[in-house]
Order: sequence, then C-alpha cells, then structure tokens
Amino acid sequence: MEEEILDVVDEKDFVVRKATRQEVREKGLLYRSSRVIILNSVGELLVQKRSSKKDIFSGYWDIGVAETVISGEDYETAAWRGLEEETGVTKKGLESRLVYLFDLRYRSEWYNENSKVYKLVYDGNLTLDENEVEKAQYLSIAGIKGIINHNPFHPSGKEAFEKYLKILE
Repeated sequence: MEEEILDVVDEKDFVVRKATRQEVREKGLLYRSSRVIILNSVGELLVQKRSSKKDIFSGYWDIGVAETVISGEDYETAAWRGLEEETGVTKKGLESRLVYLFDLRYRSEWYNENSKVYKLVYDGNLTLDENEVEKAQYLSIAGIKGIINHNPFHPSGKEAFEKYLKILE
C-alpha cells in the first residue's frame, strides 16, 4: 500500500509543501485534520477508544471521529471519509446534518495540526473498524470528563471537547 501524502501547511493554513504521513509524524510538521463531534438525540457525545494499531495515540480515548486530511482533499470530505472508515456512517441522507462548529489549532513539540471541527447528530447503528477503533460509546458530558481525568485522552480531542463545552455555555 502506498503511503499517504499530506499537505504541510503554515500557521494561516496555506499549503507550503507535501510530505508523507511518516515524515509529518517524525518531524512534527503542521498538517490538517477534520474532527466530528457526534451526538445522539438525547445529547450524549460519542467517545471512542482508538485502536492499538493506530500509528499515534494508540489506545487513547478520543471524542467523536478524527481524520487526517490527505493532500488535495478538503476538510469536509475528510470528515465524511473518517466517519465512514471508523464508524460506518455514510454521507447518504445525512449531508445537511454535518454542521461546521469551529477551527482548532493544536500545537506541541512533536504533534501539530490545524483542524476543522464539525457536529453530527446521529442515532443510527455504528459499524466500528477494529483497525481504527477498539470501542465506542455515547456518554454524558460528566462521563466524558471522568474518562479525560482518569485515562489517556487524545490531546486535540480534549481541546475540541473543551472548546465545544464553551459553545454550550
């Protein structure tokens, strides 16, 4: 399988060059990702435990679905691709339900991403890909805070969750 090529971006999210996923990871280059916060109709949010097979943050908990944007792809397309790959949720009939929420910029010494965060209200069945997700469940805000406080949690997922809570205030 050919390695994915990603767009390396600057602080204003303009593409500056292309790189393999491996190079982006090894050098901590700034790249793009999409994130979807998934809620059910009673207001619980989906959290997932990332597969131990993931190349980064394996076995960590995360909010909703996150997907790396491949070179030339837009954020929304990546969001739908991630939903389908990780949970089996497809775009058909749900196009109008995916709502853009906010931009998120996560920075650390070795992991840097620009994300667009979306929301999807969804009560249907989930078909988890074991290569992507170990398990997933809908939880209350308090339940998610408990997981964050007592378990490894994806750092940009935690920031997305906290920014989402501020929107609700």
